[in-house]
Formats: sequence, structure tokens, C-alpha cells
Amino acid sequence: MEVQGFRAVDSLRLDFNSPITAFSGLNGTGKSTLAQLSACAYRKPTTAAVRRYYVKDFFPVSAADPGPFTTDAKIACAYEVQGAALEPQKVTVIRASKEWSGYKRQPERACYALGFTQFIPQVERRDFSIYGGHLITLGAARDLDEPVSEIIVGILSLPYEKLGFIEVTHSARTAELATATRSGRSYSENHMGFGEGRVVYIVTAMETAPAQSLFILEEPETSLHGDAQERLGRYLVDVAARRGHQILMTTHSAAILGQLSTDSIAYLRRRPVDGQVEVTPGLATYQVDAYLRGDRAPGSRALCTEDSFARQFVTAIMRKCDRDMIAGIRFVEAGGHDQVRQSVRILQEGGLKAVGITDGDCNDIGQHGVQSLPGGQPPEKVVFNDDAVLRHFANKHSLDVRAHLAGVGDHHKYAETLARRLGLDAAVVATFAWDAYVTARPASDFDSLLHFIRSELA
Repeated sequence: MEVQGFRAVDSLRLDFNSPITAFSGLNGTGKSTLAQLSACAYRKPTTAAVRRYYVKDFFPVSAADPGPFTTDAKIACAYEVQGAALEPQKVTVIRASKEWSGYKRQPERACYALGFTQFIPQVERRDFSIYGGHLITLGAARDLDEPVSEIIVGILSLPYEKLGFIEVTHSARTAELATATRSGRSYSENHMGFGEGRVVYIVTAMETAPAQSLFILEEPETSLHGDAQERLGRYLVDVAARRGHQILMTTHSAAILGQLSTDSIAYLRRRPVDGQVEVTPGLATYQVDAYLRGDRAPGSRALCTEDSFARQFVTAIMRKCDRDMIAGIRFVEAGGHDQVRQSVRILQEGGLKAVGITDGDCNDIGQHGVQSLPGGQPPEKVVFNDDAVLRHFANKHSLDVRAHLAGVGDHHKYAETLARRLGLDAAVVATFAWDAYVTARPASDFDSLLHFIRSELA
């Protein structure tokens, strides 16, 4: 799907790589915009009693909001249609004059947009079933099938004996209320909690909808405690596979994201240079959680190195090849190669994800979560004897590195020695050196090291 000219999202291409796509990110990055536009991507099937969504349903033009989109706004979608040719079916919906056009060429599919109004406690809606409660009449009741009830019981961990719906009427108004029996007492949704009611309605919709429907969920974790969020996440994976649904949702829940594959997570953020929204697919849950928590995130994964110089090397590689790898990692300077191995073991025994990176002369090959840096020597010798680094200091700082380090026997003091000559901190000199070293090499040189770190911390 390509989106252009909408609030929060001016220009963005989104590829769907999984039956479930979870949009996550800070507030105001366009999660709801993308989800809502996705709901408008299909025509209503002639055989299904479902609602058909239009762009105007989510982006109304009014005196208060005369321009929620630009004059050249569009939504271009490519569909893998069963039984069609190899090329995807492509349809673009654009704003023509005062109306949107292109809907008629869309394929048919049952779509369900389950936002926050999917369940709002009736007492907050001033519903007639409460404020005219003494005047309503009850109609036909229907019990949920046992497998559906068992799913709801499993998510909420509540011992329901029966779940269903009942018709209620007052004057010319008719509605349907969810009902439950628990511990021998029966009650309607008028006495359900917000999270409880939402799960009942969401699960019922997903289990009774036509197979291969599209579901749009707005923060399904709302009002659910952590364990229930995890169980709901597992259910969404199950129902997508079992019934062939495609599920798009907005969420800030690490508990739900933790149940999904990285192909299912689309992290949205604004570029600092131009303010445009970009999508980063494939982040691990701990990385998304670190971004959402900002500076308060302590890091749920640990990466141990011998010292600060080795840590700077690893982070320089990450900045060049995959800047998102840094998010959610707590860096530990252990003090030596034996201490790195011991730190990893202790952290892993404590139930944490941890990985160790020893210096290149240690010959660790990935066993027990520890691998050595490339180069076969201490990292200080590798970097400060590298031609790209030597040229950098000669050109940028008029400094002959080999001459100044010729009499330094301890490689741990290389950066400190050069720092004194340049009037800089040793950490700054080390950063200059590693950046020059990493920049001069293709990213493929570091594939093995980064793959090891990713696999250990996944």
C-alpha cells in the first residue's frame, strides 16, 4: 500500500509481509491513519452482511477540518488475488473533484474495523438498555458456541459457565447485549468491565466472520492486564492461521508484540530532518519497547565487551549496518575476556538474554553466547594499524599515528596517547578511529558478527 497526502502520513510505502501487521510507534506517527486507510481497501462482498468503509468515514471534511488531506492525496494498493494472474491487481483511489474515485475496481473482501467503540460500557453511552432499563423487553437469546466461549475464558482467565447475546427492545429501538454466567450469577454487558467486554466482542467477531476477512484493531490491549494481553496476542496469531484472516492493528503493548514474529511488526517514526514518517519493518520486540519507553528504557538485552574501546567498535558497526540494533541493549564493560564469558553466563542463568564479544585474539567462535571481534588481534592494534584510520588522522588532524605509537608497548593506551597529543578525550579519539575503520569497509564484512548478536538476543 502506498499512501500520499494524508494527516500524519504525507508519503509512505508499506509492504505486508505477514498475515498480522502491528503498527507501533510514538503518538502522532500515523498508526491509526494507515490502519483506517487499510479498512477502505476493499469492496463489500455481495454475499456478506458487513459494512463497507470509505475514506470519508475516517477523514471527514468540515469547517473545523477543511483539509485533512491534500488535493493530490491517494491510496494505491496491490492485491494478491486468489486465482488471478501472477501480477498483483493494482488499484488507486484518488480524490476527484469533491468525491473519491476508484472504489469500484477494488476486489471484494469482508472488512471489520474494531476501534474503541467496539465496546464502550453502555453506562458511558447513556444507552437505553440502562437508562430505560426498567422498560426494556427481552427477546431471543443465543449462546456462543463452546469453542468460542473457551477462547474467551482462556484469554481473560475467568471461569465463565456460559456466554451469549440477548435481544433487547424499547419502543422502536432494538439492540443486542452480551451476557455471561459466572459462579452461578448471570449478568449482561452493562455490568462487564471495559477489557472484558472488548474481548467478548473481538473474539466473537473473529470467530463468526467469513474466512479470510480483514480485521483492523485499534489498540486491542486497552484495559487488559499484562497476562491477558499476552494471551490475546497468541490468540490473534492462532486465528489468523486457522481462519485465514489478515489482521492489522495499532498497539503500544510489548506483551502483544512479544507474541509476533519480527515480520509482523512495523515501527513508525518521523525522520528528524524533514519530519516525514518512515516505516522500519523487522524490529524485535525489545527494540520497539526501548523506542517507546525512550530514555527510561534500561535495556532488556545485555551485550558484554572487555572494555570501552571494544564497545565503541561494536556500536560503530551497528550505526553503520543496522542502527536499530542499539535500541534496547544494555552495554556491559566486563574488564577482560574471562570476565566477558563469566558475565554472559551469570546473566543467562538469571534469565536474561545476553551476548559476549571478546577481543579478536581470544578465538571465541560463538559457543555459550560468546564470539570474538574480527581481525585476530586486540581491537586497538587492528584499528590503529589500519590504512583508512592512518589516513584519517593524517588528513584531518595532521598526525602521524605510527610515529606517536611506536614507543607505546601497551595497546590499551593507544587512544589515550593520541588524545594527549590532540588535546581530546580518549573516547573521542576512539570514536574517530572506529568510524574511519568501519566506513572504509563494506557492510558485508560485519555480517557474521551482527547475525550472531541478533540470533543470541532475539
